[in-house]
Amino acid sequence: MQATARLFGIMLCALGAAACGGDGGDGTSTVTGVVYSWEDSEVDITVAGVTVEVFGESISATTDANGRFTLQNVPNGDVFFTTRANGYWGLVDYYTVPDETGGEIGLSVITDAEIARWEGILERSISASDGAVDILYYEGAEGGETGAISPPAGDPPFTFDLWTPVDQTSIIVDRWMCDGSICTFGELLFPSVDPANGPITATVTEGPGTTACHIDETPGTEYPIIAKSLTIVYAWCEPAQ
Repeated sequence: MQATARLFGIMLCALGAAACGGDGGDGTSTVTGVVYSWEDSEVDITVAGVTVEVFGESISATTDANGRFTLQNVPNGDVFFTTRANGYWGLVDYYTVPDETGGEIGLSVITDAEIARWEGILERSISASDGAVDILYYEGAEGGETGAISPPAGDPPFTFDLWTPVDQTSIIVDRWMCDGSICTFGELLFPSVDPANGPITATVTEGPGTTACHIDETPGTEYPIIAKSLTIVYAWCEPAQ
């Protein structure tokens, strides 16, 4: 699970604005980062030739041989970054510029082969003509949490047990050591989301009497849906009062 831990470490830095630097405010910023292949690997796999774009803007860059990119004149504020490349599913990922991008951001792509592996295990197809939504519970979840998107996906969601997809509508939690303590996360992935029905909103629900869960971004945030791309929604949970 090294690759997953690394990706979540980058994401947690993004969510901790003070740790990553940045002054906020109006204007534009330069954003640098690396694109990784999102798969079960003991080493970081960077991907060259990925197109990285700022959603809704004519701003793009292509990753170099080391998977690195630089985007100039990115508007400050809430930004969706997108990735795309031949042979991969892309990603739609949310950051606040420059508060969460003062360091180096991490984005991802997912190989067609990895998606095909999911299809084989689940015994159902995942349409490349549609998008997908992945709610990532990055903190505090204990298992059994659920979520929903609106408009709804064309197929029911599934979760993951480590890197194995599991056909159920509540999350399985994974745990690993980070900074000397136990970190938890879980995923709920909604396939077959028609781009024509986007953008979507998302909600999350606590587990069986153990946690209260929230979408990390401003409530009501709308998330774009792009064909053959996975839109990330971040959620966190806390002990129920």
